[in-house]
Amino acid sequence: MKEIGLVTSNYLLFIFALSSLMSLQSSLWLNLFGHSPAPYFWLSVIAYWTLYRNIYEAILIVYFSALVMITMSGIPLDMSFAVHVSLVGLLYLLKDRVLWSGPNSFMMASGFAALLLPILTFLWSHILEPRPVADFKYFEWTIRALLTSAFSLPLYYIFSWIDKITQKEPPKDNESEVL
Repeated sequence: MKEIGLVTSNYLLFIFALSSLMSLQSSLWLNLFGHSPAPYFWLSVIAYWTLYRNIYEAILIVYFSALVMITMSGIPLDMSFAVHVSLVGLLYLLKDRVLWSGPNSFMMASGFAALLLPILTFLWSHILEPRPVADFKYFEWTIRALLTSAFSLPLYYIFSWIDKITQKEPPKDNESEVL
């Protein structure tokens, strides 16, 4: 019974962290720093769950993040799901070939996810939307990726601490089950 409580508290803490980080990006950053590009804080949660959880748990957090994302932005639900699931799929492929454990790998995964997110949004908007995204902002794209990588380092230690206090261990084989 204690184990179920620990797993539930782990999930709820990460859901709270995801929602808080999305709120930080979508509203607080704008109030504090104006129109400067905001890092994708919430991508660190997705990257962490992709690297240190099994595929089913990663998909669970991705579905939740897609649902929260539509409340904080103008992205449609189908495109939000497509972008988020594609992002996790690509991170899982990267996990098998390039990434290892530790904060450096986590920073690289977060930065890679931040680089992929606008590209996937652009591609999926051309597939799913009648009026697709027309402009691609290169400066914001690079600054957001760099800021996301920089902010992911302290988040890695916070997420590791959450796993430690809830006694959540990563999967024994640190490889994905995709291929």
